[in-house]
Amino acid sequence: MEPEHRVLLLNATYEPLAVLSGRRALKLLFHNKAHVVEQSNKVMSTVKVRLKLPSVIQAEYFIRRPYKKPKFSKKAVFLRDNYSCQYCGKSVHKPTLDHILPRCRGGVNSWTNVVTACHACNNKKGNKIPKEAGMKLLSSPEEPRFLIYTEISTPGNYEKWRKYFDAYSGAQPQEEFASARA
Repeated sequence: MEPEHRVLLLNATYEPLAVLSGRRALKLLFHNKAHVVEQSNKVMSTVKVRLKLPSVIQAEYFIRRPYKKPKFSKKAVFLRDNYSCQYCGKSVHKPTLDHILPRCRGGVNSWTNVVTACHACNNKKGNKIPKEAGMKLLSSPEEPRFLIYTEISTPGNYEKWRKYFDAYSGAQPQEEFASARA
């Protein structure tokens, strides 16, 4: 099994709960504490058997967790903004962080003050607010609803699991995912 194989754990209500290692996910499956929602194309081989590893699993019972604020980090901001410049919309391979209210003017590192920007837009804006630089944000920055934003290992994983984040936030109907269990 690859050490970096990650599995998304959903609550019984399809709320994203955690990102687990493949080994931990298999333990939950074998102890009947979860079931597979989506398979991956990865396989784990033992002496006697070959197991197809899951990509997404769902807990068999509701897990009550108090709300915690997601940890602010550079990687989490890039994931929130889908590695796209929030000024021009260009997908960026090596993005930068931009403070809407620059730090030299009292701006802070917060979910609502920091966005992903390409180098060109970041340089153009400089130490100005977007209005002074003649620029406009494509979307207003918000704090993510899910703590596990900071745990997702790669943008590829996030793209595979995006529908579960969107479904729980109300962007898509959840009935679509109830059929995946059958």
